Amino acid sequence: MQIESRTFLGHIPSARVGSGPDPVIVISGGQAFVQRPTAERVARDARRIARIMPRDRSFILVGYDPTPSDYSLAMIARDLCAIFEQVGTPATVMGISYGGIAALRAAAERPELVSKLVLLASAHAFSAEGTRRVQHQIDCASRGDLVGLTEGFVSVFRRPWFNWLVWLRLRSSRARLPQAMNEPALIIRGLRAVLDDPIDAAQLARIAAPCLVIGGTRDQFFGDGMQEQTAALLPHASLELVEGETHMVPVERASHVARVLAAFLSR
Repeated sequence: MQIESRTFLGHIPSARVGSGPDPVIVISGGQAFVQRPTAERVARDARRIARIMPRDRSFILVGYDPTPSDYSLAMIARDLCAIFEQVGTPATVMGISYGGIAALRAAAERPELVSKLVLLASAHAFSAEGTRRVQHQIDCASRGDLVGLTEGFVSVFRRPWFNWLVWLRLRSSRARLPQAMNEPALIIRGLRAVLDDPIDAAQLARIAAPCLVIGGTRDQFFGDGMQEQTAALLPHASLELVEGETHMVPVERASHVARVLAAFLSR
């Protein structure tokens, strides 16, 4: 698999897989700023995304740069719109987790730039449980507790043995966390960008593109009806929820997600 690493706008990391026309622009989840955006990590994330993408469809995985002191969801949306225009519009866009919120805001700000929109394990806002989890991450980052911050991901899989593997990996890599993780101030800035600037129904109503919302019924960050609410508020949305699956549905049900995604993208 050939992966081309580059930066957009001089500061936003990205990785492109494939050279075909009309690449899907994939907006990363929050791990893209929680961890240091090295070329190796971005390429590794791109390989994971490739497992659910149609083999004949190129894509560009886009990350974040939370270094500005006034970092906000509006700023992220402006950067994304500039990237869409640079790649070619109207663009096919997929937002994963945190990235879905960013993608929605960009599509609401400039509806004409987006032709199709996918929200994967995402919604327009965190659920109550998701908000508690994000606030816990902020609290841990504020104390410099990188272990506590990452331990929140030990229980997100449906399969217990996956969670055990995450715990084992975390235990073996604790000493390297300061080198692997971003500065706490940047992590806090990225998380607060979404919590402090929620998307409202009026903004969602401006999105003209057909949208697919796909996730699990037991999503720990966007469950409790949030995905259903997002689909209901979007003018042209379809909803695909996988019963019993969690925030990690793209990993644990990759084949199912790939089929649903391919069908939507081929329309």
